[in-house]
Amino acid sequence: HNKHWLTPYAVFSYLRDRHKTTDYTRWRIHRQYDRAAIEKYAAPRTRQYKEIATYYFIQYHLHLQLKDAARHLRRKGVMLKGDIPIGISRQSCDAWMEPELFNMDQQAGAPPDAFAVKGQNWGFPTYNWNRMAEDGYQWWRRRFEQMHAYFDAFRIDHILGFFRIWSIPEEAVEGILGSF
Repeated sequence: HNKHWLTPYAVFSYLRDRHKTTDYTRWRIHRQYDRAAIEKYAAPRTRQYKEIATYYFIQYHLHLQLKDAARHLRRKGVMLKGDIPIGISRQSCDAWMEPELFNMDQQAGAPPDAFAVKGQNWGFPTYNWNRMAEDGYQWWRRRFEQMHAYFDAFRIDHILGFFRIWSIPEEAVEGILGSF
């Protein structure tokens, strides 16, 4: 059921550890995600399979533990609310797998105000909403489906980012150079 994200995540984690960086643009192999190549790379008969499968094992047991905790709390009458950040790291598995869903040449932040006169630069890429709309926002739908396995409600941090976001050029350090 989780193969669509678990295999790429396990390979990403293996390559991240092997190359000692999350910056996939610096990896010697698989700098660009290719589903078929990653499936082949993660096949059970490859020499790296056992190390990749370690991440399957970890994720599976984390899933079981969280499901058990959620089930226990629900029996006690407690509802769980999951927190979903509006942004992703530009060096994340999501950015590696589907960079076209993000404006990798932009970064999110906040405009100048009384608390931050030069604005804020949060560093994560903004969303390419036009591209996301093409498949009915499947990336977000998959994210909520996954979270629904554990949580009864969701809080989206900086939900305003769905409607407008302060977008700063990638090369800028301060948020002052951005625009909505």
